[in-house]
Amino acid sequence: MKRLIFLLWCMALLLAGCETNDSLLPDVDMNLKSAEMTTVPIKGELQSFVTESLNGIPVFGTLAGNISHLGKLISDKSTWYTISVELDEQTWTISWEMFGSVCSANGDFLKYTLSGSFSIPDNEISGQIDFDGGTGKFSQANGTAEFTGNADDPMNITAMYMQMEGEITNVGYSHSPENTMSDPNESIARSFMKAWDTHDINLLTSLFADEFIYTEVTTGRYYIDKNALALYANASIAGIPDTRFDVVSIVANERFASVEWIWKGTNTVGWPYMGIPATGNYFELPGASVMEIDNGKIIWNKDYWDWNTFMQLLGAIQ
Repeated sequence: MKRLIFLLWCMALLLAGCETNDSLLPDVDMNLKSAEMTTVPIKGELQSFVTESLNGIPVFGTLAGNISHLGKLISDKSTWYTISVELDEQTWTISWEMFGSVCSANGDFLKYTLSGSFSIPDNEISGQIDFDGGTGKFSQANGTAEFTGNADDPMNITAMYMQMEGEITNVGYSHSPENTMSDPNESIARSFMKAWDTHDINLLTSLFADEFIYTEVTTGRYYIDKNALALYANASIAGIPDTRFDVVSIVANERFASVEWIWKGTNTVGWPYMGIPATGNYFELPGASVMEIDNGKIIWNKDYWDWNTFMQLLGAIQ
């Protein structure tokens, strides 16, 4: 009887604890988002291959190699896009920014932004990589790494070889959403391509901030007014009335987006006032657009494509 009374008393205590929400266990933070993750080293060897260049400047390309936490990279899914390039003509040193993502052996992506310098006389590359989110086990990852290396040919770069080492946090932390800015910026980049593909000039201009710059890097022309941008877009499409744009790939982070595309059409009208007559040639021109996005609007965009290739495809030159 005493044992039965003791058991009933214990049960009463447990029920009372449940009714009053007073836990009999020590307080434990069950929120995985607030769990502090360990900082771990990240290092590896990379080979960067240029797949498209303009006037000797690498525009976009792919990465291969091995990086800790990622394993052997899936090269055709590990990409980079040039944001800016500057040449110091006194020291023959190139400073550049690029961004993209690397694809791990299991298909998870780690996004990054890179800033570096390249001494042409010394054939030396150095700089910093900033990691910021991704997919899967890299969804909340962030960190930095320093890198050094060299190019295959300083005067005509087609490949770069680099060693990197740094620290990264939150690897394996996939219980939270991915970077919330990446998806909206990718959506803006897709809308940008949709506007060109469907000849929707109103949509195109609506994607830009009140103050912006749209640069056609190939020709050096640029536009800072929405009316001027609309005139440019209309004139481009008027020369190739069946203009279509196919998206090859899109990479975006919280600040930048880049689209690799193929412009398809038939030169049935051309631009005679520019010395480009109609030839009836069908063409497929590869190119890329890189943009910076702030508060949901594009503040600058740069289009890259090769002029000589375009003229040959149009049949304007041999």
